[in-house]
Amino acid sequence: MKPDISSLSVEELKRLAAEAEVLIASKKDEAIENAYDQVIQIAESVGLSIEQLLEVGAQRRKKSQRKAVEPRYKNRNNPEETWTGRGKKPRWLVAELDKGAKLEDFLI
Repeated sequence: MKPDISSLSVEELKRLAAEAEVLIASKKDEAIENAYDQVIQIAESVGLSIEQLLEVGAQRRKKSQRKAVEPRYKNRNNPEETWTGRGKKPRWLVAELDKGAKLEDFLI
């Protein structure tokens, strides 16, 4: 059951808020300590230190990064402007298509 605090004075409410802030900080610290202990247990269960476990995770993330996609289309007027064919068409291509050009005209 939730306590009724509507009858408390402003000073009592301020004191209650301050006590709540202290309690919130304490509970956050406790949750962090528990999480840290769990990470240590997990690392130890697989025979690694926390640092080694984090390194394994970092290596896996590096491997899963996508490779750059080669461009498939090139601006005839400015060869530096290219497009992979993915996502929104670049302005230069939209302008050329509006002039009547075909997408195939820009294939690399």
